[in-house]
Amino acid sequence: MSDTLIVYFSKSGNTKTIAEEIAKVTNAPLHEILTEKTYPKNYVMTILESRKEFKKDERPVLVDSPIENFDAYSRIIIGFPIWFFTCPMAVVSFLEKYNFAGKNIYPFFTSGSSGGDKAAAKIRELCPGATVYDAFNANKFDSTKISDWLNS
Repeated sequence: MSDTLIVYFSKSGNTKTIAEEIAKVTNAPLHEILTEKTYPKNYVMTILESRKEFKKDERPVLVDSPIENFDAYSRIIIGFPIWFFTCPMAVVSFLEKYNFAGKNIYPFFTSGSSGGDKAAAKIRELCPGATVYDAFNANKFDSTKISDWLNS
């Protein structure tokens, strides 16, 4: 069993594609964060829906299966699109579901324009006792950059 797990939340498929590429580089298993809620296909409507979640501090209900042997993973690579300058509330729901103390967390993100600093800060807040690395802008993905990022 690999000590690395890749977890991702993807609305449009962009983050999923990057997660799959990272899996090829790391030979690590994938786990998709799935919500009970289906987000609108229209980008603007998704933004409106996610804004409501942020304002209400709402945690979307997850329907993904539990991760077997979660404690065996020491490195968690977690990917998501940037929504409102941070990670989506579905990622918050996921992070609150597990104990990340003692783990190394490597966040990566896809975004049209925003950076990942606030997302990394949010993950640090939600995962006390974990080492959270700076978020990687996966829009600029290539296997060398991924290897450098994971070995930093």
